[in-house]
Formats: sequence, C-alpha cells, structure tokens
Amino acid sequence: MRILMALFILAPALATQVAQAQEQSGKEGSKITATRAYTAEESAAMAAAVRKKAEAAEHAREVKLRRATRGICIGC
Repeated sequence: MRILMALFILAPALATQVAQAQEQSGKEGSKITATRAYTAEESAAMAAAVRKKAEAAEHAREVKLRRATRGICIGC
C-alpha cells in the first residue's frame, strides 16, 4: 500500500521533470553559438552564472521531492 502511495505521489513529479527536460533539449538545439572569443573573466562569470542556475534548479527539485515524500517515511 505504501509503495503504491509513493508511486502515485512521485510519478507526477518525475513526469514533469522528463517533460521539462525534453522541452529544454529542443530549445538548446536551436541556439546560435557565438563566434567571438571570451576573456578569462567573462568565461568565469558565465560559468558561475550557469553553476548558480543549476544549483538553484537542483535545490528546487530537492525541495519538491522532500515535500512529496515527507508523509511517507515513518522511520525505521
């Protein structure tokens, strides 16, 4: 019973992540790449921005997963 409950709770969350990933992959393929060379500072700033965005997305996924699984675990 608990396994089914966990499956029903987690399935929508995972389905939205898959749909979102497919949507993003379609957008990335159509981007035009820049041809100019970046300085070390510009490159570091862009890398930091991308890292910060990825960390924020990971944090949002973790919060969503914790919120969904909070009522399932009863402790061992």
